[in-house]
Amino acid sequence: MIIQNLQLPETINQLYVRAASADIRLQNKSLRINAQGEAAFTTYYNSFALKKWKKYTVVGQMSLTLTAKGRFEATLLGFQIQRGLKGKLEGDFVEKILAKETFSLREPGECELVYPDCECELLAFTIRALEASELYDGAYRSVVDEDLPDINLALAICTYKRERYVKANMALLNETIFSNSRSILNGHVRVYIADNGQTLKKEEIESETVKVFPNINSGGSGGFSRCMIEALADKDRYNLTHITLMDDDISFTHDVLARTYMFLRLLKKEHADIVISGAMLLMDAPHIQHASGEFIKPAGIVQHKRGYDLTEIRSIALNEIEEPVNYCGWWYCCFQLENALSGNLALPLFFQYDDTEWGLRNKRLEKVVVSGVCVCHESFEAKRTGWKDYYSMRNRLIVATLHRDSAFRGCGKLYFQAMIFIKIFYRIMFFKFNDAELLIMAVEDYCRGVEWLGSVDSAALLRDVQRRAAKEAGKSPLVGMTLTARLLKLLWVFGLKFKKTAADYIKNYHRFTAEDFWRRHLGLKVN
Repeated sequence: MIIQNLQLPETINQLYVRAASADIRLQNKSLRINAQGEAAFTTYYNSFALKKWKKYTVVGQMSLTLTAKGRFEATLLGFQIQRGLKGKLEGDFVEKILAKETFSLREPGECELVYPDCECELLAFTIRALEASELYDGAYRSVVDEDLPDINLALAICTYKRERYVKANMALLNETIFSNSRSILNGHVRVYIADNGQTLKKEEIESETVKVFPNINSGGSGGFSRCMIEALADKDRYNLTHITLMDDDISFTHDVLARTYMFLRLLKKEHADIVISGAMLLMDAPHIQHASGEFIKPAGIVQHKRGYDLTEIRSIALNEIEEPVNYCGWWYCCFQLENALSGNLALPLFFQYDDTEWGLRNKRLEKVVVSGVCVCHESFEAKRTGWKDYYSMRNRLIVATLHRDSAFRGCGKLYFQAMIFIKIFYRIMFFKFNDAELLIMAVEDYCRGVEWLGSVDSAALLRDVQRRAAKEAGKSPLVGMTLTARLLKLLWVFGLKFKKTAADYIKNYHRFTAEDFWRRHLGLKVN
């Protein structure tokens, strides 16, 4: 069966194929390789992550099929990461020639090469044209003897006034899946859109497979929880098995969903509960990776393999080294829909750390990054504005409080007080008085407890936070002295309340991840 299709780009792109510009050209969705030219598919999108697929799925011996015309030599390659005597990473890789064969096809036809058994992280191939040749299609295949489960995906998109992205992505899905009977995803995907801004025109987007739900402005936590609720309601009717949470302002390809689908179908039984985390590439530089799996710890968030240039084969190979992942960013995160049951929706954090909290809460679930499963997203640095610091501070305090048994093990009152002091005093020192006030407000709101968090009007609070961020604060030293005094008082009050506040969050937060809570909060009918 086909495990991974070859992807041919619309324009020459080193994420898909490497070649000298004089050697190849794209025409009519095929690749022409000039005589004596070479095209290397040792690329991010067209290599195959053998070791990871063998670890988690039931794939067996791999083969490569090519639909082509002409006389050419195909070479099968493997890339193996170098390790020292004690298994320590040497920081490089070895390229191995695994097989080589020459084909002569006077008319378009299919040829096959079998990869020998090996311990390589990656498989890839090259084509050298002995005469002018054309490549039309290709795929990595494997014989799979087991009965495979039926997989049906619910795509969950939370959006707030980003019509352009939503319309573009729905057009892509319609063209490549819903109107394409040849797609392996046809009949296996449904879309649920929570419209927090209530600006989408349903008649322009809705169909039998795409549903739009006007939603209150309850942030990502409320939007994704709404999607989970609607998908759970349809679970039996459409035999939905998994849900994929996706940001609204991303771009992706059909193949991202196809790889997710195939990986899920082929999972070994012991990995059936796995969570797939999509890598993030930068929108304005899609060859640069922003994150490939995330890990939060007291010192901050680690975004693995950040800055990797995915046009470099070394980066592609080292990208396959598995790193510890304890949460998955909700720009692309796929898990069993069953795991949204039993009060396992998002905590109402509105913005930031909702995905972090859910991942830490579900620490029993394996989390994996699958090569090629990625989205392009604008960098967070480009989107950063002062008002977001409020949510970052408040929600980080909440998440650290709830998960002091795992990611924040050993973090007590002094850790929290030190974090508060450093973040706020830093802003005072650099005359960022508005930001300092917002962080003080964030700590004060944290101290109000989980009952306040669940009852606050999130849209009204957002307007208040944005208004405070936009006001003229001035840069008088007197303002700085006043804020410093407020900070010292805040730390004293925080210390007095911390034990009781933390106990309140830990004891009661599960009430605010339940479906009944979210139905009431979103103004829906309570079951």
